Amino acid sequence: MKSSLILFLISLAYFLYVLVIADYLFFTSLGLGFSLYIFLLFLHKIGKEMAIKEMIVLIAAAQWIVGAKIGYNIGKVHYKYYMYVEEEVYMSFVVPGVILFYLGLKLLKNKLDLDGITASIARNRSLVLKHAKVILWIGLGSFFLSRSLRIPQIAFILYLANSLMYIAVAHYMYLYPKQKFKIFFTTLVFMLVLSLQSGFFHDLIILASFLSFFLFYAHTSYIRKLSLISIGFISLYTIQLVKGEYRAIIWESRGEVSVFSAFYSVLEKEFFPEPSFNTINLNKNEEEEEQSNINTRLNQGWIISKVMENVPKNQPYLHGETVVEAIESSILPRFLFPNKKGAEQALINFRKISGIDLNKGTSMGLSVIAEFYANYGVLGAWIAMLLYGLILALIIKFILVILGSNSPLILLWFVLFFFQVVKAETELIKITNHLFKAILFFISLRFLLSMLNINLFPKEQDLIHD
Repeated sequence: MKSSLILFLISLAYFLYVLVIADYLFFTSLGLGFSLYIFLLFLHKIGKEMAIKEMIVLIAAAQWIVGAKIGYNIGKVHYKYYMYVEEEVYMSFVVPGVILFYLGLKLLKNKLDLDGITASIARNRSLVLKHAKVILWIGLGSFFLSRSLRIPQIAFILYLANSLMYIAVAHYMYLYPKQKFKIFFTTLVFMLVLSLQSGFFHDLIILASFLSFFLFYAHTSYIRKLSLISIGFISLYTIQLVKGEYRAIIWESRGEVSVFSAFYSVLEKEFFPEPSFNTINLNKNEEEEEQSNINTRLNQGWIISKVMENVPKNQPYLHGETVVEAIESSILPRFLFPNKKGAEQALINFRKISGIDLNKGTSMGLSVIAEFYANYGVLGAWIAMLLYGLILALIIKFILVILGSNSPLILLWFVLFFFQVVKAETELIKITNHLFKAILFFISLRFLLSMLNINLFPKEQDLIHD
């Protein structure tokens, strides 16, 4: 309680500073103060809890509020990627929406303490070690199978099964606590190699974030936690800086260029450019444009503002159309409903709702708050964000109590369920699809393993008392 009060007072002081001294708008100041509070709360909880709620809200606040404010400060330097509505209009909608979302998540308490994992493994070490090996081998088998087979009907099942590798890694981090940093960074290197091969780094960033929950202890200092987060942010900034040029090199070369040499070359070019007239006398406008391009990739706000500019002026409110599509897509079996919408509907909805015509091969997401606005308007979107937060809290409760039999070990599986949920740019249809199918996958996996006399959560009297 004392820690929460201190964090609140620090955030309140920052809110007053940007409101009075920096002369920011009220809702902008409120949003920045709230974003700082969530960050400090997240920093406080990691190592102690599975801070999944704070992680979801923090990513949303960073991309919808902080990134948007940077976008307003930079101004229009690109013909497409800029903030389409006035700052006051945007912030007065988004900031209350994010706060209501967080309140919805907090309406239902979930016991997410990590210390129960250590105690449970200490009592069942040999069994947990055996299970970790089984999970790892299933994940590795799925990984190699997915790289050799291209069968659309089972692609998503294999995609979910691939995550078992990283769930096993989380188990090993607790099984061998003295080696957890080595296990963590070895896994990061493996994920980096995969990302370099594909040119996509999102999975690396999200998976690394989930594994970092298990990297610290309750007594780990704020300095050490903040240091790792800073390294992570610098790494994220670097990836955003070079990934466009890197992709162009490896995709155009079609495997003829080593991914390692290509990545090194773009890093060298960016950070150690050869002396020339252009680098010595770097044009200020070019610097600003580069910074704008990086912020655009981290700023979901420009898309939300485009939706606000387009709806209802050019596109009428949808009155729940895409929300119904998302629910139907998740729960209705395709063999009975062959015409139901799939995940590809997200791109169709993006074009319709935002009014942006994407180039072939380009993929962007609306975010749930923009989707709720396009369906229900400002007030309806606020209510929807509150309910969305509450529903996620109920799903967390369901996973803990029903799927995980109240075992602390279920916390090691959260990446399977919430991989898409934490992404601030993801549409509702992708979130509901992933959540529902991940739950079915987990139920099926646990049932099949039980037939082999493998209980993923041994001694279920080791309860999380909620």
